[in-house]
Amino acid sequence: MESYLYASSLREFLRGRRLFPWLLLALAGMLLAFVWHYLDRLSSDVDRYTAVSQMLVFHVLALSSAIFSTAIVSQEVEQKTIVYLLTRPVTRWKLLLARYIASATVVSVLGILGAFLVSFGIYQGHPFTNTLLWRDVMSLIFGAFAYGALFLMVSLLINRAMIVCLLFAFGWETIVPKMPGEMYRLSIYSHILAIADHPSTQSNNPLVNLITGTFSANTITPAGAYITLFAVTVILTALSAAWFTHFEYVPREDAE
Repeated sequence: MESYLYASSLREFLRGRRLFPWLLLALAGMLLAFVWHYLDRLSSDVDRYTAVSQMLVFHVLALSSAIFSTAIVSQEVEQKTIVYLLTRPVTRWKLLLARYIASATVVSVLGILGAFLVSFGIYQGHPFTNTLLWRDVMSLIFGAFAYGALFLMVSLLINRAMIVCLLFAFGWETIVPKMPGEMYRLSIYSHILAIADHPSTQSNNPLVNLITGTFSANTITPAGAYITLFAVTVILTALSAAWFTHFEYVPREDAE
């Protein structure tokens, strides 16, 4: 039953109309990677890949996770399909966990595809010569599950969770990593960059630094980042499962 729940949820999240915008965005990232050489001529391939992936792939990961994760429950409530979802002969926490894992899987795959296409563009058709790509795969997977757990919890606690999640993805995850002191440790983005362990780069082009959001050194170790993101994922997922089990969810009458 659990595998069926996961498979059916995966099929739902893999619908063409859901995926099409993200596939276009991934292709746009590849095109940006092709032309990045002209924006920063003095940089190496590694520097170019670091700049484009941090500017696009890692930030889009939070955006896609916000959209897919809020669809797990809150979208069902707003579309008045929550009643049909809960009538399935399965315990609530299993239902929620299967949909969460399916959502995080799709977000992970989209992030990895984006990183691969950026690498393809930077390395002119030879993406696997990029030594950073495999670390990025792990960081994107851990990031997708951590973001998903956070946004799932938010969607269970408040109405119109999409707005809050998007503000977090675009606001908090953009501003906090650039703040002085140790504030960056409160950002998931800082931890996934620690796992990726990209070389510290500073372009000679001020415009490039502005676009990519170059900020102070990240002192989080990869091991520490793995532990933190794993703990965040497990704790928030467990809290979400407990909350979903004990509270009622009914269709929103004001969702029209």
